[in-house]
Amino acid sequence: MTDTAMNNTAEKPVIETRKGKSVWLTLNRPQVKNAMNGEMIAMLVEAFQRLGADSETRAIVLAANGDAFCSGADLSYMMQMAQQAAASGTNQQSAVTLTSLFRGIAECPKPVVARVHGLCLAGATGLVSASDIIVASNNVKFSLPEVKRGLIPATISPYVVQAMGVQAARRYFITGETFSAQKAYELGMVHELTTPDTLDTTLDAILAELDTCAPDAMAACKTLVRDVSRMDITADETHADVAAQLAAVRGSAEAAEGMMAFMEKRKPKWVG
Repeated sequence: MTDTAMNNTAEKPVIETRKGKSVWLTLNRPQVKNAMNGEMIAMLVEAFQRLGADSETRAIVLAANGDAFCSGADLSYMMQMAQQAAASGTNQQSAVTLTSLFRGIAECPKPVVARVHGLCLAGATGLVSASDIIVASNNVKFSLPEVKRGLIPATISPYVVQAMGVQAARRYFITGETFSAQKAYELGMVHELTTPDTLDTTLDAILAELDTCAPDAMAACKTLVRDVSRMDITADETHADVAAQLAAVRGSAEAAEGMMAFMEKRKPKWVG
């Protein structure tokens, strides 16, 4: 299918493109290694909210133009926010705006696949960690260098700590050192490690798998993982809750179609 660009303005910091049932959100500030400014953040927040409710979208790919995935938040933007906050007393509000981006990715009902290449620094690590599936080229360099700027990775911490684990976060938050894509893969932060020339082939295979899955069930799985990760597995309430979730999904039209298609040895006809 021919790619359909939803945003034809090359200067826009995010380019939105539909490719079949997937929508690509491509960071487009390559001249500054796709550093996130206010406009980029606002566009991403809006896009994930809108696409999350779009029945025509099966999955969202987060990608980037240029030689870097993203170098994190634009420091000039961060300094501007700090200055405005000092003058108006809105320091916490500006931080909440940034937090809404990572939360919007993590809680988006659609699967979010991050296509990572080149550099992935600071807040970009949050973009990746909040995503559901991470495909990275083996030349990627990750870093959480906030401490070297007098900052802390606070807004991305819920997602990065969950993605790399507490012990790894202790080290990389405190040292700000660079670590390789191979290390991120070993930590479980990256799902698929590829060579640069096989990055898109691997990504396409994952998107093809997502195309075969039930849209509502995928959304429910995202919620299930998030809920269960916070539950006490020894508590009666936990088992009652997951049983209730299964019962609710099992009675849906989508589940009826999926099970019937399996029994009839045909492909299911998903809505959306």
